[in-house]
Amino acid sequence: MLALCIALGVVWISIAQNWIFLNLFPGILVGPGLKLDDYLQTGSSPAFSVFWGGCITALLIWISVTWSARPVSSSQTRLMQPMWWLAASILVVFGWLCLGWFTIFQWQVTGTNALPGYSSYPVPAGGWLLLMGFVMLDVILLFWLPTLLASPRTYRLVVPGAVTLLGGR
Repeated sequence: MLALCIALGVVWISIAQNWIFLNLFPGILVGPGLKLDDYLQTGSSPAFSVFWGGCITALLIWISVTWSARPVSSSQTRLMQPMWWLAASILVVFGWLCLGWFTIFQWQVTGTNALPGYSSYPVPAGGWLLLMGFVMLDVILLFWLPTLLASPRTYRLVVPGAVTLLGGR
């Protein structure tokens, strides 16, 4: 199940998400002088690829910690829930930083121009909101869902929504 989630994550990040940006939201992401294809190749896609790596790393850490831990009481198990929320929150911030790096800061640090006349990609405010929303959607698809499906039985109900979706004990 874990391998399937990772494979679907690769397809989502590299193919499906770019298709959605190109075909469903091109007007929201395109700013003045910005060609969406260029931005997806050198801005959005690298950012989401690095972000995917962060999600997989967090997922593997979660799996290794929960598979090797042996709680002796339910209170010890419940202590993992804040850790899950911390990991998910860090992933959201990491995703936003990846977008910021590949859209703005990379060009400032290297001293090159993303586009002629621009020191970064001119993504409009609505485009930023869309990209930030996709980071949160990616955390759901690339971290929440795999931790829900791949967590060992002892920690399965620690993942938010697990009791509702998988039922109680």
